[in-house]
Amino acid sequence: MVAAVSRVDAVRGLVLAAGVAVLVADLSGLSKAEVERIWLPFGVWFAVGGALLPAGSRRWWLGAQAVIALAVNHVIATSW
Repeated sequence: MVAAVSRVDAVRGLVLAAGVAVLVADLSGLSKAEVERIWLPFGVWFAVGGALLPAGSRRWWLGAQAVIALAVNHVIATSW
């Protein structure tokens, strides 16, 4: 049981570190031009973070993610 708790803490720490790194990159202006390539390595850890969600709410979070992605896609006019 102790090993399982330490693994969860390790995953939680990696997800938190990835979030902090993305936040710092965004606030510092590092990610102005090439957002996709800069943030790609961190996306893996956010996906792993989904395993930390309670089993009963995972479907709700997936639906919320789809709704937000569609809303952003329709509201923001991109030139590419």
